[in-house]
Amino acid sequence: MAQHHPEPTNIANRAGGPLSLVPLALILALLAYQVWTGYETAKREAQTTVDNLADVLTLTVKSALDRLRSDLAGFSADLTADELNQVMQPARRAQLEQRMNVALDGFDAVVHYRAFNAHGDTVLGVGRINPQAQFSVADRDWFQSLQANPSRPFVLSEVLISKATGLPGFFLAHPIRDSQGNFRGAISAHINLDWFQAIIDNLDIGTEGLVTLRHRDASRLLLRRPKVEHEINESNSGLYQLHISTSQRASGEFESAIDHVRRVYAFRGMAPYPLTVVVAISPADFLRSWKTQAIVTMFVALLLSAIQVLVYRRLTQAYRATVDMAAELRAINVNLQRSNAELEEFAYIASHDLQTPLRNITSFSQLLLRRFGDQLEGDGQDFLGFIVSNARRMSSLIRDLLAYARITRQCQSPQVVSAKAVLDQVLMDMATSIADSGARITASDLPELRINEYQLSSLLLNLLNNAIKYRHPDRRPEITVSAEPAEHGLWLLAVSDNGIGIEPEYWEKIFAIFQRLHSLDQYEGDGIGLALCRRIVHRWGGTIWVTSKPGLGSTFYFTLPGP
Repeated sequence: MAQHHPEPTNIANRAGGPLSLVPLALILALLAYQVWTGYETAKREAQTTVDNLADVLTLTVKSALDRLRSDLAGFSADLTADELNQVMQPARRAQLEQRMNVALDGFDAVVHYRAFNAHGDTVLGVGRINPQAQFSVADRDWFQSLQANPSRPFVLSEVLISKATGLPGFFLAHPIRDSQGNFRGAISAHINLDWFQAIIDNLDIGTEGLVTLRHRDASRLLLRRPKVEHEINESNSGLYQLHISTSQRASGEFESAIDHVRRVYAFRGMAPYPLTVVVAISPADFLRSWKTQAIVTMFVALLLSAIQVLVYRRLTQAYRATVDMAAELRAINVNLQRSNAELEEFAYIASHDLQTPLRNITSFSQLLLRRFGDQLEGDGQDFLGFIVSNARRMSSLIRDLLAYARITRQCQSPQVVSAKAVLDQVLMDMATSIADSGARITASDLPELRINEYQLSSLLLNLLNNAIKYRHPDRRPEITVSAEPAEHGLWLLAVSDNGIGIEPEYWEKIFAIFQRLHSLDQYEGDGIGLALCRRIVHRWGGTIWVTSKPGLGSTFYFTLPGP
């Protein structure tokens, strides 16, 4: 009875189901990871950029202020308290103004230098605009701070409108003291905001970048990019606590209190000056290339998803077709096995049952020939002889067919047998034919095999008989039996001879049942020996083939299972 093979209840599951989406999920996860790492990389690069720009800007501003302080200290050392509070000689004024002009020349960060007496009145001045203007700074906070704290080394103001030029700027002032340390005046520099603005405007921080220069006193805004005039000197800052602290370095993210844009920033203090610098980049700028990459990645992900779905559908269709084909093949295989079994049964029964009538034909033909042979003419006797001869040949063919059918009907379990012992027994059985032909048969060390002993004996007997039968008429038969290990637990055995050989076009044909390459007049036999050999080898999971050189000999190779 044919075995029932249950059909799959779920094609999708058998074809892969959710597991088929695992490669896509892995790819999408990798793409998502790539997008995430791209974002983190862009953010780190942005932080590095603002850190570097903040360091450069801090160094630039501080270098300008250091130069200013050096110039102011030099000027204050040249001026005496008496020169500030008395009428200055023209030659002396010209000398001091020349020195100030030399310091001013080529230093665009300064609009003018001015000296004031202890009351805040202008004593002398040089500058790019209205250098001779006379005015008082007694009302300025920076001047009052120096008056109140004579020991203070310098003061830096918030943004003020210059009384000399009418332009905005902030002022760096240095006190002038007498020998007893009493405040006798001050000298100041009007710092050019446009010069500093040009520096921060040239920083590469994108269209929404932010740069601020603030005074630590209440976080007052001095400069900003982008400009917001109404916020100058105001304390409106998202980093207010940082600006009024003593911290010199900080970085991270913050939201501007002015435009409410969140940015990656770098903060720098400028000790000893009460100034702070912030350089910040907006995600709209530093994530621009990342967004392009993310869009491309998303497109690739969608494309891969579409391809996966298409492939999944095609695989499902192919699997359905394969399942249908497999079911059809199983049905064909069952029918074929049934048909083969029936044919083998028929061949066995027919061969067995035909022996009796053939024996009767042979017996009665021989009886007829003995009793009435002298009454028959020559042709009659020949006819009866022909009947007997062909009946005997038919009986031989039937015996061979029975042997062929028995190979698969014999259900003996395999046993470990010594191939050498089996060969020795075969050689004993063939002793007469070996002696008559003068054949010399040698064998190497032969292994133990897991096979039916009778069938191994039949296999070797057929191959050796053929080697002797098809010997070359001009030389003594030399036959060699050898073995060597093969793959998958098999042994490769070979039977070689120096006989007449076989043409290549017959190498496969000779293994078919009842196939002969020679007439009965040349070589006797039924043409079933090699077919039996192939059936035996296949029965035990091996293969058999031949190589040959016509006129020189043949080698039959076959594989059989080891123990």
